[in-house]
Amino acid sequence: MRRLYLAELRDSWPAWLGVSLAFVMANLSFANSALVLASGWEAVSSGRLALEASAEFTLSPVTNFLFSGAVSLVVIATSASMVIDSRRGSLARLALAGASPGQVTRSVMVQLVVAALACAVIADGIALATLDPYLAFLTFGTESGLAIEKPAPVHDLGSVLLANLGVVAVAVVGGYGQARRAAAITPVEALRQAAAAPPPRVGVLRWIGVALALAVVGAFFAAIPVVAGFAGKETASTFLQMSLGTLVVFIVAVATAAPALVSPLARAWTALIPSRSPVWQMARRNVYVRGARFARSVVPIIFTIGLMLGLLSLGPTIHATSVASGFEEAISLDKAGMGAFLSLLGPALAIALAGGVGNLFMMSKQRDAELALFGIAGATPNQRLLLPALEAVILTVTAAIPAVAGLGVMLTFLLVSLGAGGLVPAVAVPTSAWLVGIGGTGLVMVAATFLPTLGALRLPEPRVVARLAAE
Repeated sequence: MRRLYLAELRDSWPAWLGVSLAFVMANLSFANSALVLASGWEAVSSGRLALEASAEFTLSPVTNFLFSGAVSLVVIATSASMVIDSRRGSLARLALAGASPGQVTRSVMVQLVVAALACAVIADGIALATLDPYLAFLTFGTESGLAIEKPAPVHDLGSVLLANLGVVAVAVVGGYGQARRAAAITPVEALRQAAAAPPPRVGVLRWIGVALALAVVGAFFAAIPVVAGFAGKETASTFLQMSLGTLVVFIVAVATAAPALVSPLARAWTALIPSRSPVWQMARRNVYVRGARFARSVVPIIFTIGLMLGLLSLGPTIHATSVASGFEEAISLDKAGMGAFLSLLGPALAIALAGGVGNLFMMSKQRDAELALFGIAGATPNQRLLLPALEAVILTVTAAIPAVAGLGVMLTFLLVSLGAGGLVPAVAVPTSAWLVGIGGTGLVMVAATFLPTLGALRLPEPRVVARLAAE
């Protein structure tokens, strides 16, 4: 078995390399949080930092573990699924050679763990090298007119290794279902070219996961009167963190239901566009044909847009609430609080964005063949350039719809909770949030979809199709 695992590792590393950015970001988030936590507790235990003033370095890292872990669980699962889809032929030949389903499952799990650990080496180096400036970032600004004291950096390798093991655990949990799916690939797949995965299914366990996630969102709302009953200076801050929790958990629910939700959603809104352009019609139909791959590509983008909109709406909403509540000096998160909320959502946002880019990169070879066939069918060079850009637009808009719904849940929680806390709540989502959250993400997705196709567009179409068939 050891020889089998090693052979599969050698054969699969290019596929895992395509999604490695998400693994690096997940490890970096966990390692940064572990180092900040170690530095914070060392400062508290030595008396250099009061416990009540240490939330940035003791409580926030724990919350970040939860947020980043939830996003990583979904993103890593989709990345592993994309790798398996790209290697269906190889996995089928493994089964044809006599490997049992259990051996195939263990082989994929070994690859998943090795990929996570290999990326951990890169992430750990970055985390250790940037710990001091990261602590300085967390203390940027002032609170109550006094500068927040920066703890001395503690480069605790034990904490980093524990963080790496945490990412491995998340990868194992998120990837196990995909490994089981790989083991279910029949040997007959090795006898025919079948790059496309079967249509996605939403089983009972997945619907139970959706229900549990929505129940957690409901629990956040139910806890509002309890938290409001402990009136204090941290009440508003607690509500802000809980609002971020509702956003993350709601998007987890949407991501869990993505196989049943995304394709009908894309079909519905694209049908509203009256254009009869052949390129637009081809882009729409490519989305429907891809099915499972399209749903898995959309999931990280939903997280990216939703988290970015939530993050960019917090400051203006708090400012608007303080003005409506009649505070003499309006509260702003531009300085004092922004570091804390960036530390909570920023790493999870980076994981989601890396996962979205990686998944689109994994689809590049199949996209090259589709563009080549489009050219053989008579498409002009300009039409072949436009097609991937339109597909990226469809991805972004489809992801934006549930992401905006998640923002609505978060803002609703803020309205209810801040009102219960004795404030006059007011919502403010600036234009810049829409431009950066949806427009900026869209530009990144267009680049990730369009740029990898440029090399293949310079080659003769039959050669591109033959190259994919050979793989």
